[in-house]
Amino acid sequence: MKKAVILANGKPPSGRVLNFHVDSSDLFICADGGANAAAALNVMPQVIIGDLDSVREATLKKFSKSKVIRIREQESTDLEKALAFAVAQGCGSIVLLGATGGRIDHEIGNLSALFKYSRKTKIICIDKHGTLMPVAGNISIELPAGTTVSLLPLTSCEGITTTGLRWNLKNETLKFGLREGTSNVVEKNPVTVRHRKGALVLFVAGKQ
Repeated sequence: MKKAVILANGKPPSGRVLNFHVDSSDLFICADGGANAAAALNVMPQVIIGDLDSVREATLKKFSKSKVIRIREQESTDLEKALAFAVAQGCGSIVLLGATGGRIDHEIGNLSALFKYSRKTKIICIDKHGTLMPVAGNISIELPAGTTVSLLPLTSCEGITTTGLRWNLKNETLKFGLREGTSNVVEKNPVTVRHRKGALVLFVAGKQ
C-alpha cells in the first residue's frame, strides 16, 4: 500500500514529526502554502499543488526540483487538490499534517475534506494535540489506558456503540450542535467504535 504525507498550510509540525512521517512514506505533497513550512524545515516535497496563491517565490526557487502543479479552479480547496492527487497516484494511506492551527474556516474546510476523501483512502490527521481519524462504519484500535478520546459527529450519527471506554455508548445518537462525545477515557483494549449512519470522527489525544 502506497503512503502519502500531505502538508497543509496551517500550523506546521515540528521538523522531527515531519521527517518521521516523510521518511516512511512513498510520496510527500505540499498543499500550496504548506510548501513554505517545508522550506523552513528543509524537507523537500516531491509535489507542490494548489492554486499557488500562498506559496512564496523563494520557496518555489528552493524546491526547483519538485513537481509544481497549478490548478486554478476554485471549486475545491488546495487540500482537496492534494488529496485528489494522492488518491490518483494510488495511495491507500495518507497522513495529513498542518491542517489545524490556522483560520477556523480553513480548519472546518479541512475537516470536511478529511471525511470526504476517507471514502476513497485511509486518512489520519495529526497535530501536536493528537490524531483525528474518520470512523468508517467500524474501528478497532489499541490505546494506552487513560488516553483521552472524543467522538465528534459532523452530521447526525446514529447507532453508535463503543467498548473499552469509561463511558460507553450503546446504540446511541450524537449530533453536531446537540450532543458530542468529548473527553472520554480509555479503560481497556481494544477500543471499538461502530455506527450505522453519519459522518463520525475519532480524536485521540496525545502529543506526536
